[in-house]
This record gives sequence, C-alpha cells and structure tokens, in this order.
Amino acid sequence: MSGKNMLSEFESKNLLSDYGLRVTREAVVHSVEEAVSAATKLGFPVVLKITGSEFAHKTELNGVKLNLVDSSAVKFAADELFSLFDEPIPLLISEQIDSSREFLAGVTRTDDYGLTLAFGVGGIFAEELQDVAFRLLPASRQEIFSMYDDLSFSALLGPVRGESKVDLESLTGALLAISCCALEREDIRSIDVNPILISDGQPIAVDALVELYGS
Repeated sequence: MSGKNMLSEFESKNLLSDYGLRVTREAVVHSVEEAVSAATKLGFPVVLKITGSEFAHKTELNGVKLNLVDSSAVKFAADELFSLFDEPIPLLISEQIDSSREFLAGVTRTDDYGLTLAFGVGGIFAEELQDVAFRLLPASRQEIFSMYDDLSFSALLGPVRGESKVDLESLTGALLAISCCALEREDIRSIDVNPILISDGQPIAVDALVELYGS
C-alpha cells in the first residue's frame, strides 16, 4: 500500500462507520494536553497511536502505546511518540477494547476478479494460521454468513475463555458494511480491517486502512 493513496486510520474508520461498521471511539490530538483531555473524556484505559496516511505500519515504528490507565501514563506516552519525529504529527487516542479474539476482514479489487471479500483469524497468528475465507462481491447475507463454516478455527466464534460467543448476525452486518463501502466507492482499491475484536459478543473494528486508486 502506497502512503500517498492511503486514508489515515481515523479517516478510514470514519468512512467505514458511515456504512455501518462499528469502530472504536477516538479522537485526533496534536499536543500532550489534548491527549490527556481526550483520554479523560473517553475513559481509561486508552490506546495512543501515531496516525496519518504515511503510517501504515505503526507497530514497526513503535508507534502504538497500549494499556494507558491514567493521565500520567497518557502524558508519558504522548511525549514519547511526539519525540519520535522532527516535525509535529497528529496522534490518535482511542478506547481500549479487551478481547482474547482477533479477526481480520478486507476487500481487494483486481482486474481479473473484481471485488473479493476476505474474513479470517487475525492477530499475531494471522500469518502462521492463514485461516481466511473468501467470497466474490456482491454477495448476499447468506453467502457471507456461510464464510464462517469455511474457517478451520471456527470454534473461535463460539464462547472462548469465559467470553460470550460472537453474535454472527452482527458480524455479518459488519462484513456487509465493509462490502457495501467497496461496492459503492469505485475509487477504493482495497480495505483492510485488522483487528476486529469481540466485546460482549459484538464485533468492533480497532484498526482500518482504506487504499484509493492514484490520480
């Protein structure tokens, strides 16, 4: 993904939210004081990240700070992130979602197949497991719902470690929202939503990137 054709995480999630995808509550901040104020409004714990279309791989830049439990932790993390760059950059502060399950979803557009929807196991084991199901778009709700049976680790959609089973109707709605966005926006080349976490059985997008075609 080339940075110049990427929407920022904040822009990507706002776009997908307009189509019905549930995303984390968050705010863009430009100073330590703004970060502390936003965190107080969101409620602790929070996550602080570098943000911008040029930062597609924030973790590799040590640009994500998790488990910030109070104002002092936010101030320390914001100071550290701002110090990574010579020029002022924005930061994204968001609510932290606690979940033991991570999934991924996305859409790619190719000349050969048009739009393809993907859904599978996300998180740190995504590359190792490569447990992903695909459907060509447009796809019906029933076709998207049938993707779950294609996964080898479909048991992760049930109750896990004391957490509720995934509301599959809500999850299907989330995948339909991502699909609808790609179908309606012909300027979109790809959508990457990773991870999708599960909170009280409901899917919520924690990170997303939308790539547009270059002009």
